[in-house]
Amino acid sequence: MSVISEENVRGGSSVFKDISADDENLQPTEIESLCMNCFQNGTTRLLLTRIPFFKEVILSSFSCAACGWANTEIQSAGQIQEQGVCYTLRVRTKQDLNREVVKADSATTRIPELDFEIPPFTQKGSLSTVEGLLDRAVSGLEQEQPVRRVCTMMLLL
Repeated sequence: MSVISEENVRGGSSVFKDISADDENLQPTEIESLCMNCFQNGTTRLLLTRIPFFKEVILSSFSCAACGWANTEIQSAGQIQEQGVCYTLRVRTKQDLNREVVKADSATTRIPELDFEIPPFTQKGSLSTVEGLLDRAVSGLEQEQPVRRVCTMMLLL
């Protein structure tokens, strides 16, 4: 994996810009790319940005007009720091599930009240909501369940 750093950019100017709702010049780059669902051409949008108090990231979003499949990812573009940061969010209302979350692929997500944990490197990095994080974990747990049930039944026989 290559890391894009300011030193590697010709001219010394940074390719990473701070996220700002007021910056109209901060536009994603669009490229045509292959849809892995239907194998037609879709559109990938890439944005190199710096999230304040976090780090440099590459935000990518893919959408296919042919089949409607979409995917979003966030990838680290900086060095992994030696020490992590712990953020705690108490979900008290339904609105709290709509809070936006930046989750690195190396992050651990815990819900102690449910004895539930999403270990590091089991999900790709994402820019999502709390509810979206949980939905992704549930989808991962449901994946291949019919096959697992058949295998379990065969072992019991």
